[in-house]
Amino acid sequence: MKSAHQNSRTVAEIATVFLSLTPMRDENLKARLEFWVGRFGDKTLVDFSPDDAEAGLAELETTPSPRGKPRSGSTVNRYRMCMQSLFKFARQRRLLPRGFVSPFKDIPQHPENPGRVRFLTLEEEARLMNGARLQPWVLLPLLIRLAIVTGLRRGALLGLTWGDVKLDADAPHVIVQRTKNGDPHVSPITPDLVAEFRRMRRVKSLDTDLIFVGKHLYKPHDFRHTFAEACKLARIEGITFHTLRHTSCSRLAQAGVDILAIAEHAGHRSLVMTRRYSHLCIKGRANTINSVFA
Repeated sequence: MKSAHQNSRTVAEIATVFLSLTPMRDENLKARLEFWVGRFGDKTLVDFSPDDAEAGLAELETTPSPRGKPRSGSTVNRYRMCMQSLFKFARQRRLLPRGFVSPFKDIPQHPENPGRVRFLTLEEEARLMNGARLQPWVLLPLLIRLAIVTGLRRGALLGLTWGDVKLDADAPHVIVQRTKNGDPHVSPITPDLVAEFRRMRRVKSLDTDLIFVGKHLYKPHDFRHTFAEACKLARIEGITFHTLRHTSCSRLAQAGVDILAIAEHAGHRSLVMTRRYSHLCIKGRANTINSVFA
């Protein structure tokens, strides 16, 4: 039986053991691990969250390398892979609890050529929704629309229950009682979502409180295949479900919403993660400049 002490090993401690036992085929492995240890070394590996993963990757995207040059998508992916190797190493030695899910699991890899964050245009969203309506899982359109409006992660959406949907509040919203960062998060929803939730509530199964279920009423539906089919029908390539989260934040940035508000919307603990959308905030900056100087 593994003790709680073994699950309390820090990133720095496990990285030291990992490096001592790993053949150095990649001369840059140590430097990449030092990046993560320098920022999260005192955190236990089991408490390393998706936000920590996104914060590190976003910093790599938005800050220059020691040589003063921007990092390519392939370079950022190498930093990601070294942490994934660390988690694999820890799992193999039972230094993580059984069933532990890597915080990098739902974060897509970067394009190997440099580029902006991928997000859906309004026209692509319409095509995707049409493709979703043709899928056998009838809840897919609602899930996609809710993901775009709220910017919530896949796991948070699938964990929603009817008790988390507040349709009669002054500002209707859904609440994620406990995100992967450990904090509750409230996301306002639009009138079309309120109407759809009301329609669904009248016909929902009495046997489960989960919203996004399939034929198994007591666990969330695995929608990966139907989502892929909807993308195929919509003729949309190069996206994952996580792209909908980027779409949500990008739309707000394009509308002139400031970075702090976007960070709150996304549940980002660090503005480093939100900075990737700053190039889209020109409208808000232009309005500010015009109001001050025009």
